[in-house]
Amino acid sequence: MKYKPSRDIPQAVRELKDLSPSKIVLWVLNKRNEERTPESVTNWFREHSDVFEELKKEIVEGLPTEKQATDQTMFQNGNFENLASVKEWILFMATRRRKGKPLHPNYVKEQVRSLRWCCERFHKHPDRLSFHDAQEIFQALEHDPDHSHWENSVKVVGMDTNGVRRGLKDFLKSKGSSDFGKIGVGKPSGFGHYKTLHVEKQTVHEMLEWIRTQNFMFYVADKLMFHNGLRLNAMLTARIENFKQGASWSEITVLEKFREEKTFVVIPELGQLICQIIGERKEGLIFQGLEKQKLNKVNREALRKFVPELEPKIEMPSHCFRHFCAQTLLRATGWNSDAVASIMQCTKQSLEESYGGAPQGKQREWCEQYLPMLGVEA
Repeated sequence: MKYKPSRDIPQAVRELKDLSPSKIVLWVLNKRNEERTPESVTNWFREHSDVFEELKKEIVEGLPTEKQATDQTMFQNGNFENLASVKEWILFMATRRRKGKPLHPNYVKEQVRSLRWCCERFHKHPDRLSFHDAQEIFQALEHDPDHSHWENSVKVVGMDTNGVRRGLKDFLKSKGSSDFGKIGVGKPSGFGHYKTLHVEKQTVHEMLEWIRTQNFMFYVADKLMFHNGLRLNAMLTARIENFKQGASWSEITVLEKFREEKTFVVIPELGQLICQIIGERKEGLIFQGLEKQKLNKVNREALRKFVPELEPKIEMPSHCFRHFCAQTLLRATGWNSDAVASIMQCTKQSLEESYGGAPQGKQREWCEQYLPMLGVEA
């Protein structure tokens, strides 16, 4: 077997229970039949300081070996959350502020759940997880034949690791790793994949009417997502206490990403439908008891029934109503991105990147319409 420093140096240290470069090169000679200098090992340790520190903890401070440390009990009954490095990370996230507000507890739980999944799948102990370990995890996931993701509108094999990258980068940062900044995190693969997703308004309303025959609450929920561009999770946070019915128009306040409160104006017809869902209740969730899986199933069936040519391309059968909202409003306003972004409570950049902007053909039309206005006689 050919010598590979990233594999053989840690293996030699654990077998020898020694960090001595001279002993390590002798191990390499015996095991790999290759000569290396002690200086090369010293340089490798210097370039991979996080690995060196983890090995040092294991050999000098008695940290359990990887096999000893990652037995199944570590991932059961809340044991994982009580490990030193994980507790430190949870505190690190809990004290962070975004726009003056703490991270949503569910976001923190989801990040810890992702870390636990990585550690359990790849047999890594979080206390000893290194930058090199993270690289190996990314590489394995990105070549995993059991997953697929979108890249430039093409479905490719492998997992989109941006979510995992973001979590492990933050975790290593909380541990004080000097290499956390080397982990690149980009937009999720498939970002903007649905930005031109458009279905004629009449077809959307036919879909909604069919959904009404299946489940009235699902119908109102989908209608709210379509009319105001709400995300599914935001819609599910809507509370009776935060719904203000007016004489005609109403208002509804929901929790968007990062627990950011946003208030949306609701058309009279939709306001009345929401009142029917609330009934005599005075507090609590508006869509109490709504199950996302069942809603997604009905919406998937509606897509198959009314837009069969698009259905296979849509992975989120409820989120698509947000895209239908954006595309319908853009057309209704003459591609006024500022107006639509304001209505949907997002930035213009976010709207154009994720939900679509004016098609290229409009540029020529606008040039011919507006450039003459710059003339002397205009």
